Amino acid sequence: MTQRSQILFTQGGKGGVGKTTVITALTGWIRTKGFDPVLLDFDSENREKSSFQSFYPEAQKVDIRAPDSLDRVFHFLETPGTIVIADQGAGSGAETFSWFDRTAQIVCEFADVTSIGIVTKDPGSVASVLSWAYHLGSRVRYLIVLNELVRGSGFDAWCTTPEVQEFVTRTAPAIIALQNRNPDFEDMLRANHLTLEKVINRRHSVDWFHSLTRIVQGRRYRQEAYDAFESVSHILLPSDQTEAAAA
Repeated sequence: MTQRSQILFTQGGKGGVGKTTVITALTGWIRTKGFDPVLLDFDSENREKSSFQSFYPEAQKVDIRAPDSLDRVFHFLETPGTIVIADQGAGSGAETFSWFDRTAQIVCEFADVTSIGIVTKDPGSVASVLSWAYHLGSRVRYLIVLNELVRGSGFDAWCTTPEVQEFVTRTAPAIIALQNRNPDFEDMLRANHLTLEKVINRRHSVDWFHSLTRIVQGRRYRQEAYDAFESVSHILLPSDQTEAAAA
C-alpha cells in the first residue's frame, strides 16, 4: 500500500492576514504527528524579516523566477508519503500558475495538492483567494483559514460576496476559523523570527515574550490552531493510495 505525498502551499497575495503565524503553526502541528516535512521558501524577495526561512533555517529557498526552478518539487516526491510545505510570497502567482498549468497532471500522479488561503475581514484577502481559485480551478484542494483579528468582527466580505458562494459550491473547500489572533503578538513573532513553539518553551532571548501573559497567549493560539488543523487532517496528512482511489 503506497502512501501518497502531500504538497501544502500558501497562496501568495494580500499581506497582513497572519499567514506567517498560520503556516508556522501548521508546521509545528505536522511535526507533532511524527512527520518531518520538507520546508520550501518561495518568497525570494523577502530575504530577512518574515520569510519562511527566517523562522526555519532548514527551509530551502527556491527562486520561483528562475527557469524550471519549481521542478525541484519532484525531487522531494521521490519518497512516498512525503509532506512538502511551501510558503509563497506576494507576487508569486504568475510563476506558480504558469508552472502548475504545465505540470499539474504529473504532480497529481504523485501527490495531493492543497492550496491554503487566509481570509480576514479585509475584502482584499477574499479577492486574493478568488484569484488563486480562478487560476488553479479544481486541480487542487483548498483549505480556507478565517483568521479573525477581533473576536466577533466577522467576515462580511467572505459571507456576502456572490463569487465566494460559487467558489464554495464548485470546490467544497475545507474551512477553519481562528479567533485568537493578536496583531501585536504576530508583529513581535515576525520581528524576532520566533515560532509559537519557541515562545511557549522559552527557547529565545526576547524579554517581551518571557512573561506568563505572552506564554499563555501563545499556548492559546497554538491550541486553537492545532484543534482546527486536526479537524481537517484528512487534507493535510498523506493518504493511502487505496483511499485516494476510492475518494
